[in-house]
Amino acid sequence: MDKDAKQGGSRDREPEKKTEPERRTETEQSSPTVNTDFMKEQIKQRPINRKRLARRTLLTAALAVVFGAVACAAFLLLEPVINKMLNPPENPQAVTFPENTTEEEMSPTDMIESDKEIQDAAVKEQVSKMDSEIRSEISKEVASQIREQASEENASGMEEMYDALLGVAKNVQKSCVNVSAISSDEDWAGDTFQSAGQMSGLIAAENNDRLYILSDSDGLSDADEVRVTFSDGTQAEASLLEEDSVTGLAVLTVKESALSASTKNEISAAALGSSAKDSLLGKPVIALGSPSGTAGSVSYGIVTNAALPLEIADSEYYQVTTDIYGSTKATGVLADTDGRVIGWIDMSHNKTDSQNLISALGISEIKPLIADLSNQADKAYFGICGTEVPNDIQKSEKIPAGVYITKIDMDSPAMKAGIQNGDVITAVGGKTVITYSDYTDALADLQPGTTVTVRIERSGSSGYEKADLKVTPAARFTAAAGN
Repeated sequence: MDKDAKQGGSRDREPEKKTEPERRTETEQSSPTVNTDFMKEQIKQRPINRKRLARRTLLTAALAVVFGAVACAAFLLLEPVINKMLNPPENPQAVTFPENTTEEEMSPTDMIESDKEIQDAAVKEQVSKMDSEIRSEISKEVASQIREQASEENASGMEEMYDALLGVAKNVQKSCVNVSAISSDEDWAGDTFQSAGQMSGLIAAENNDRLYILSDSDGLSDADEVRVTFSDGTQAEASLLEEDSVTGLAVLTVKESALSASTKNEISAAALGSSAKDSLLGKPVIALGSPSGTAGSVSYGIVTNAALPLEIADSEYYQVTTDIYGSTKATGVLADTDGRVIGWIDMSHNKTDSQNLISALGISEIKPLIADLSNQADKAYFGICGTEVPNDIQKSEKIPAGVYITKIDMDSPAMKAGIQNGDVITAVGGKTVITYSDYTDALADLQPGTTVTVRIERSGSSGYEKADLKVTPAARFTAAAGN
């Protein structure tokens, strides 16, 4: 019992508890040893290849530049197309001018107040009667006083007449402008300076938010800048639209949006009248622009002739002549007493004995030319001057009916085709030609660069013989770059 009790007591005895340091020592002895020295090593950074980095940087920059250039080019090319798709342009209205009118012209005396006119007429009549009735009854001194009074009243009437004419001139001047063709050049020392050619211009039409200004084309196409000065002194940049190589006329445009409201109220498009001989011959006329050679000058006179045919190639224009003495380099317009423009001053066709008398191209004939230039129309050019053969000459000289050629421009399409002075044109492109108007009408239907058959008759040993010549008309109008 005691033995069993000892054994049982021995089994039931709890093991001895060990301390924390003893347990840690036993664990370390039973676990394998782990090497952690590699964790103390330092990772070294890979060295930078500077050449490779520089090449990549340059390549990236080059690709950026190329991409930017391609993007800009694509934008410039596609922007107008996209803009037109988003904002389709409206069809601009064509520039037109009203038909010629033959209203009765107003004389200067009509502009004087009727009451004053009647009084002046009554005074003149009374003075005349008194002068004849009492010449023998009154002294010379009294008669002299009466004549002096009549002279003063006549002078007063003349002054009123010229005041009225000046009022008309000031109204027309609202349509007149001064055109400056500005060019840059260098002097002998290499210093840059600007020169400006001056000429008159006329606001011929107002359409599509643009002013259409008629002017001479001299120096405009070669100018670095074209500026227009309006009647109120305002200046604006102008663009050359188109010019005529035959007459030397051109049309400029100015955007109305570039002008102030006050300037728009001050200026106006000109009223174009008629240059028919019956309505002008012997009537008062006003020359404006620079008839004396200086801008803004004004002169008065009368029309001495209004139906002088001019020898201008492929055209049927007439000259209006006056008794106004002016400069041989005068430019501007002629206006009637109603303020309507009846001619464009052009001194290049004057005769040698009247070089200083103001003359002009009749407005009736150049209206279609102004409209064609404003609308940038195409116009064919042959280079032929001629006249129709009268009936009596046809019979007496046995010359066929048609246009008798009096002159051909040098190096013109007509000359290159073999047409000569003295030939008679009887058909152009299958259209019969009897009068010079028939010839210009047939020419108006042609397109520059399109070859056409011209039937002529040429004088030979056995009379006039027919021949068909091929003519390729050139372009008469020249459009400015960008138009």
